[in-house]
Amino acid sequence: MRNALCFIIGWLLLGAVTVQGRDMPAEPVAEPAVQAETEGAAEPLTADEAATGENARERFLSGYALFQAGKYREACRVLYDGFSRMTPDDADYEWTAFFFGISLGKCGFSHAATDILTHLVTRKPNTKIVSYSLEVLEDISRRGPFDRDLLVDTALCDQSYDFVQGDIADFVNYYQGEYNWDHGLFSWGDIHFGRIRTDSHYHSKVLFQKGLRALYADRTDTAIGFFRKVLAAPGASAVLKDDARKTLARLYYEIGRFADADFLYQQIEMSILDQSRNLLERAWVHYRMGNPERSMGLLYSFEAPSFRNAFTPEFFILKAFIYKDVCHYEEALGVIDQFADRYGDALKQVYDRRPPEDNDALLLVILSRPRVKRLWQFLTLLQDEQAASAKIGDEKLGDYLERVYELKRAEYRRKFRLAVKDEYETMADALLRFEEEAHLMEYEIGLDMYQRVSEAHYGRRSDGRPEKEDRSAVYRFQGEFWNDELDQYRVTLPDKCQEAEEWDIFFK
Repeated sequence: MRNALCFIIGWLLLGAVTVQGRDMPAEPVAEPAVQAETEGAAEPLTADEAATGENARERFLSGYALFQAGKYREACRVLYDGFSRMTPDDADYEWTAFFFGISLGKCGFSHAATDILTHLVTRKPNTKIVSYSLEVLEDISRRGPFDRDLLVDTALCDQSYDFVQGDIADFVNYYQGEYNWDHGLFSWGDIHFGRIRTDSHYHSKVLFQKGLRALYADRTDTAIGFFRKVLAAPGASAVLKDDARKTLARLYYEIGRFADADFLYQQIEMSILDQSRNLLERAWVHYRMGNPERSMGLLYSFEAPSFRNAFTPEFFILKAFIYKDVCHYEEALGVIDQFADRYGDALKQVYDRRPPEDNDALLLVILSRPRVKRLWQFLTLLQDEQAASAKIGDEKLGDYLERVYELKRAEYRRKFRLAVKDEYETMADALLRFEEEAHLMEYEIGLDMYQRVSEAHYGRRSDGRPEKEDRSAVYRFQGEFWNDELDQYRVTLPDKCQEAEEWDIFFK
């Protein structure tokens, strides 16, 4: 499975991609009235032009009737036939484009629907069409991956929609405010954020953004306050609350509130299989709290098959720290060797300046990075929908969808390659730093081995801690990993700093 996935990703970096599916967008909450309108006098039409116009009008009415009957695939074919015969000046052009876009979404072509509706709202034909289109676009943005450049930057942030209300107004104001903040226009962003209702889903996202801004400004207490408000916000999604918990736990760790940090990590609701990073951070928390056995138990969960591909070089550093602290020197040195075994090939590829697609160990991890993951998910959606377009049952409509998806895939393949390159450079730098720390740890272990001899033979415990009596029941591990137990392990780790080692004789 690992080799197959690496091959697929490498293939994508060279110009191809595999895919997954998604849900279809919802229907608009209201059904607009359809009425042809004529404006002003027009130039006389030729006989052929008049026949084409009448045919397009008939196609629109037939397509709308199919839409009303819930026959969206048939509606797509008929509406596209009429749409392809029209010009933007035709009376039915906007309504035809609108129902064509909605029908595409109903058939599972979310990007094609976004493409049609985005270009439609930028024309602003009338407030009804724009409002209904924005409602569909908002639904698409919440249901799965989407083209952010097209939907947000073009459709929302390059336009003014003062006439929209309710959820759609919150949707528009949030992305316009976020766009302004991203470009350093904080005052303008604050105006848009201030218009969002406090009971809205987007209000909780604003609180999270304000928490991040306070964090970047080194105002830790203010940031903590915002993240706590996110957790209390009724409109916050489960994913956003998990992000707030994780960020808040990291802040508590930084200021020494380890018990609070551990509690928040335990409250994260995402699948334990997606929490390799969280488990590692919890292990650091327990190490700082003076619970090495609990910390080692959390690290032991990485022996499970589910975490074997996780990029966790810190795992080896922390594990060596714990072994060194209780004078298990042979085990500590063994951990350093394990680091070399685990990442030796990846480091060799980095030193040889090989491209990302040749570095299997890092390529699998790069795919899980948020930015790359979003691009990958959208690329898989595009490929899936493009494959479905070949089965639409209409040659002209199929050719149209093929062009739409092929152009967008080419654009996002380029973005994906650039994002992978950037992440690869970042991860390569991180891996090189961990390699230096591993070498430093190896030196410190050797130094401790010599210092410990004089303390063990001629003095008392160097830290002055009394021996603890452990009265807890211990059940020997049977070698089976269960997902609901991955964060519950505790390793029995006796302190050997007062015991004589075989090599002690050389120092007597």
